[in-house]
Amino acid sequence: MLINALAIILHLIAINIWVGGMFFIIVVLGKVVSTLEIPEQHTFWLHILERFFIWVWLAVIVLLGSGIGMIFYRYGGPTASPVYVLVMASFGITMATIFFIIYFLFYRRFQRELRVGNKEGVRQQLRIIRRLSIVNMVLGLCVVIVIGGGPFLLPLMLH
Repeated sequence: MLINALAIILHLIAINIWVGGMFFIIVVLGKVVSTLEIPEQHTFWLHILERFFIWVWLAVIVLLGSGIGMIFYRYGGPTASPVYVLVMASFGITMATIFFIIYFLFYRRFQRELRVGNKEGVRQQLRIIRRLSIVNMVLGLCVVIVIGGGPFLLPLMLH
C-alpha cells in the first residue's frame, strides 16, 4: 500500500515537472527570449535546455519506473490493467520517445551548430525542438486529462 502511494506521488511530481516545464518554456519563456538579440537568444536557449533536460531525464526515469512498477504491482500486468492506464502508458512511452529524438538528434545538432557559429542551423534546430516539444506538451496534457478523467470518461466512451 505504501509503495503504491509513493509510486503515485513520484509519478505525479514527475509529470508536473516535465509537462509544467514544457508549458512554461513554450508559452511564457519563448516570448521573453524572442526580445533578446539573436546571439543572446541562442546562448540563453543552450543554458535553459541544458538545465531543463537534466530534470526531464529524471522525470522520464521516474515516470517509466513508477509507471511500469504500478502496472505490474498494482494491476498484475498490462493485460489486467484498466484501459485508461494503458492509454496513459502509451502517451508516456510516446512522449519519452519524442524526448529521446529531441535530445539525441536535434539538441545535439543544436549544440554542434552553435559551436561552429551557424546561426541558421541553430535556428532550424531550435524550430524543430520547439515543434516536437509542443507535440509532447499536448500529449502530456492528454495524460493529465486521462489521469483525472480516465476512470470516469473512458467507460462512457467504450459503450
